[in-house]
Amino acid sequence: MRQVRCCPADCAVKSDWEEELKTETDFLKTAKFREASTILRVLSHPSRLQIVMLLLNRDHCVCELVNILKERQNLISYNLGILKKYKVIDSYNRSKNKFYKLNDNAIGIIRLIKENLIDK
Repeated sequence: MRQVRCCPADCAVKSDWEEELKTETDFLKTAKFREASTILRVLSHPSRLQIVMLLLNRDHCVCELVNILKERQNLISYNLGILKKYKVIDSYNRSKNKFYKLNDNAIGIIRLIKENLIDK
């Protein structure tokens, strides 16, 4: 990738500014940005966003989500599978039912979305 200079060619760029720019560039390449980007991409589907908003309140099984969202069970299960694949949610078994809950790593970003976009 070609580096674009915003200053005239005869302008001496301070070395501390170049070091700061390198630090910022390295910061933007961290795994946290990739993780946040993945979570946001997965949540871009309205049904998946609705599911995680419900899971923010409490854990749910598939049949509860079907009744609340009024969607077909296969669509709910499909979206749960995607959320689980990308580690937005986890599951556990209780008796004969499988329950879904938010992954601890995703709770913060989901709360931010709720507080800043949905609740406003």
